[in-house]
Amino acid sequence: AAMDLLAAYDDSDEEQRGATKAGSTDAQTNGEADGEAEGVDPPRPSGSSVVIQDLAPAVDLSLESNPYYVKTDTKVVYHNPRVEDLWKPVAGPKHPDDINPLGVANNTYLGHVEKCAMNEFVFAEQFHTFNNYGYAVNPSDHAAGNTMVGDAGRHKKNKGKTVFGGSNGSKKKRKRIDPMEWKKHVEVPELTEEQKAEIAADKTRMRGHRKAIESATETTEFHGKVFRDYQDRTYMHVPHDLKAGPPPDHKCYIPKKCIHTWGGHTKAVHRIEFFPKSGHLLLSGSMDHTVKLWAVTGQKRLLRTYKGHMGGVRDINFNHDGTKFMTASYDRYVKMWDTEYGKCISRHTSKRIPFCVRIHPTAEKEYQCLVGQGDKLIVQWDTRADEITQKYDEHLASVNTVTFCDEGRRFISTSDDKKVFIWEYGIPVVMKHISEPDMNSMPAVAVHPNGKWWIGQSLDNTIRVYTCGNRFKENMRKVFRGHLNAGYACQLGFSPDGRFVLSGDGRGRAVFWDW
Repeated sequence: AAMDLLAAYDDSDEEQRGATKAGSTDAQTNGEADGEAEGVDPPRPSGSSVVIQDLAPAVDLSLESNPYYVKTDTKVVYHNPRVEDLWKPVAGPKHPDDINPLGVANNTYLGHVEKCAMNEFVFAEQFHTFNNYGYAVNPSDHAAGNTMVGDAGRHKKNKGKTVFGGSNGSKKKRKRIDPMEWKKHVEVPELTEEQKAEIAADKTRMRGHRKAIESATETTEFHGKVFRDYQDRTYMHVPHDLKAGPPPDHKCYIPKKCIHTWGGHTKAVHRIEFFPKSGHLLLSGSMDHTVKLWAVTGQKRLLRTYKGHMGGVRDINFNHDGTKFMTASYDRYVKMWDTEYGKCISRHTSKRIPFCVRIHPTAEKEYQCLVGQGDKLIVQWDTRADEITQKYDEHLASVNTVTFCDEGRRFISTSDDKKVFIWEYGIPVVMKHISEPDMNSMPAVAVHPNGKWWIGQSLDNTIRVYTCGNRFKENMRKVFRGHLNAGYACQLGFSPDGRFVLSGDGRGRAVFWDW
């Protein structure tokens, strides 16, 4: 009986295997003829307990028809794709090591925030429209952008207007009110003749305050015994040993001791300048409102005093041959003087405090001068016509210095704004702008005798060196240190042969360096 059961079991297995093989053959034949049926499981044999599983990956074949689908080789996207579309696998199942931003931890308290590139104006427009009107364009509408979020009623009433695209409703025209309307309702008594005269006197007095600034009377005093010598020469005559100027092989030396002191000013001396080329005279401007001329050779006495300012003298400058000089004072006046006779040739004011003045260094343009003012302007005066012919307006603070270079074709200006500007003379456009984060203002500037370099008195206790010419570049390898000038506008200069650099010091010393 047992053998019969085993034979029956074998016969049933063979029948099932034969039926399965026949079914698979028929299915294959049908598939070749009619094509594979998508999503249809193969038939399961009757009476079988075997479970057949479909292990093929589910591939989304509808990506091409999706309007939001972005191909991997796409370079330009004309809509705002969703993050699901950008990170969806192209084909096949998701890779287990693939980083999906939808599956990462929340980067904010309420969820995950996606980064989105949006124009700043568009975002501000919709943001303020939603805050003011209660509606905005739906940011999730990638296709048309016609849907909205928020108050649909107001959106329809305002016809979709935004805060930048139109106002809410029509504006009512403001009624113009006559400023003298009150006179129709208030009785205004008429002024008496005495009251009218008093008001007129007050207006006249106020106009007097706004009139042009008064200038002090110019006077001069000669302190010598004889104005002309037996050869009819004045102190303007250059001594014979200095007339030809220093020889080419002339060498300068550092002074060893004080040989003379000039005394005569009653207040601080703000500026001194030697006579051009020969240096046999010394001009000094003081806070006692006066300018004095001293003899450097011979008896070294006081020669002449020039009086004509109501405030301290801020700056002085000789012309190219020393026959004239200009003064700038805190009384807001710039004046030109005759060096020999002490006569005031011209006076000019722009009602601003002049901080520095420079006469053009050439004989053809000696009637022109540049004035750096406290109102950030550099003005170019024509002393013959008493008018401003040009304004240089680029500095952001008071102008400290104006210095000509390149034979008067260009000039250098420094200011409290810690900037240095190079200008073409007559052109109010900055040619070179020098400004560094570690720069300090330069209250004094000097040009080397050979004209190839210029130095600036920096208020960080250093003297900076720059080139002249086309580049005006700082020489970082040559910086003069060792003196204290922070907070002091100390003058500086070169020796006539250019071998030494000299500067004042905040402690009352004179400091010399080898160039």
